[in-house]
Amino acid sequence: MIPAQPSQIEAARKTFFAGKGLPVDQIGHAILRSWIRCADMGLNESATPDFAAPTRSELKVLQERHEALRRICRPELDALYGEARELAGMVVLTNAKGEILDAVGDPAFAGRAAEVALRPGAQWSEDGTGTNAIGTAIAERRAVVVNGAEHYFRGHQNLSCAATPIIDPRGATLGVLDISTPSTLPAGQMLGMVRMAVEQIEHRLFRGGFEGCQTLRFQTDPALLGAAREGILVFRDGVVVAANRRGLSLVGRSWDGLDSLHLEDLFDAASLSSGPLHGRDGREFVARLDDDGLASVPLAVSTSSLVDLELATIRNALAVHNGSVSAAARQLGIHRSTIYRRMAGQ
Repeated sequence: MIPAQPSQIEAARKTFFAGKGLPVDQIGHAILRSWIRCADMGLNESATPDFAAPTRSELKVLQERHEALRRICRPELDALYGEARELAGMVVLTNAKGEILDAVGDPAFAGRAAEVALRPGAQWSEDGTGTNAIGTAIAERRAVVVNGAEHYFRGHQNLSCAATPIIDPRGATLGVLDISTPSTLPAGQMLGMVRMAVEQIEHRLFRGGFEGCQTLRFQTDPALLGAAREGILVFRDGVVVAANRRGLSLVGRSWDGLDSLHLEDLFDAASLSSGPLHGRDGREFVARLDDDGLASVPLAVSTSSLVDLELATIRNALAVHNGSVSAAARQLGIHRSTIYRRMAGQ
């Protein structure tokens, strides 16, 4: 969809917030869905969002709790730092709840961003901060751009933001990577950079292998094997137990298929091996097999750390929703059965 012009966004706001209808032809559907969610939560678009700044000790605890995520994202934060400075903006990393773990970039913009609580320790989920790229990316489980007046709260309209959720091999949201700039610079041109950075992060999550599993790396173009754009499926006893987004897309499946999809459901093969691979849909792939979780490149975060990180994310979501598995599953974007399995196996 072509980005809405400022006049269109303002007209959409007048229509929506005056209760005159849904401006479906004036604004992006992801933004409109977010406005509806925020309105349903009783948020007042003219209010100033509440933000209680964490103490230094609270921020230290938050960052230490998510150190594994911060560590594996650090190369991308460093790489995007220069881009953010050139755009007079900043790069932001959050956890799955939208709590900011790290924020780096242009010092002048950082000062202005701090005025709207775009700084470490602040929470940018939709329920507290309205429509924004971080919170809406978490809610939608996909890349989101929010420009200027598309933000729910008027106090945030000086920002333009592009964000992409970071999805772990089991399909749970680990966090969000975001670039925020002054609203004079539309965020659409930044989305490609953020997406590529998140692809690299998610790709590294597989480099340590998975004990007792076979990791299948495949693509239609052999030149893409070993790159972040390769598809990855992890099999245990012939059943898919983990994957990346690209892998699921290549075989036309979703995260719901984890723990139930079998090798023969996807490929015309009795066993996994490197070389040509024939898809059940007729597509031809080239594959490389990593047996028994062995990989040539060590992972910056150990497999056990990733398991701990996933469990911590699930526990946090359950705590936020007072133990409601259904609500926690909706927040994380996973099925309730996944939560039951992970908690039972801890």
